[in-house]
Amino acid sequence: MVDQPKPVVGQIWREVDPRFTRFVRVESVGSFLRNEEVIGIRNVTNDPHVGWVSHGGARFSRANSKRFNGKRGGYAFVEEPY
Repeated sequence: MVDQPKPVVGQIWREVDPRFTRFVRVESVGSFLRNEEVIGIRNVTNDPHVGWVSHGGARFSRANSKRFNGKRGGYAFVEEPY
């Protein structure tokens, strides 16, 4: 398995789950909850004309930084922000 980069604002990650395909954009990094780093994320889709865009009703949510590892139940890196 390739090492996953550390989450950075603007990066796109794919949720690792064989039941569906979901992509998220990192919106914030570094909040702490119970002494664990929390990453702010929002669901996005890839529009071929404009790039990655948020869903109309996509809510801001948080994920533990340990989930950004490329394994099932976590997130796998897709691309850097541009």
